[in-house]
Amino acid sequence: MNIIKDKDSKVSFIGISLGGLSTIESAAAILDRNLNIIMLDKLFSMNDVKYFLNNFAGKQNSIIMISIPENEIMISSKWKYNSRTYHPVNLNTHMLNRDDWTNRFSSRGSEYFNELKENGFDIFRFDIENMKNFFGNGFAFRERTPIDCKALQDTLRIKYNMRELPVNMLPIAQLEAILGAILAQKIAISDNLFKYKKLGSFDNLEILGI
Repeated sequence: MNIIKDKDSKVSFIGISLGGLSTIESAAAILDRNLNIIMLDKLFSMNDVKYFLNNFAGKQNSIIMISIPENEIMISSKWKYNSRTYHPVNLNTHMLNRDDWTNRFSSRGSEYFNELKENGFDIFRFDIENMKNFFGNGFAFRERTPIDCKALQDTLRIKYNMRELPVNMLPIAQLEAILGAILAQKIAISDNLFKYKKLGSFDNLEILGI
């Protein structure tokens, strides 16, 4: 599969870990073709994300990977799941699906990301869990716990020799953003040992993974 037409022109690879709400930390990471870290930054609101991408001068020579944010207002408690079995949300007028609270993923920022796609930029989605499974960190530890974060950071430092990563623990959102940037770099470099594929689509953007 050759989803990028001019891979040789790509010199920057952007990964953005997008939180489902503005109160949940998001982050951006930029890597070069040798997986050197050019930038790591925290983001929160969609205005922060827009400001970052709008002011990055090298978008035309970049591949941008956006994570699929989880819907933080999705029903999650056991009694609500059981209740849904007997009271289908779409059929019961007393259980209106306000704000898409039954959806697993959030459409936060999708309109803006589609605008970038329409303007000709190479922008895609990626699944964080899919990338963590590739590194062997998928189900080893409870998600987003300190030990999960530390294991992922150590894997990046050792497996990809990312010595720019500090010994002290980075925020998990920044590590997740690095995963997206690594996927973007691997797609452009065309490593025969790294086979990527289209996993599906989300809000008109293709989801790429391994």
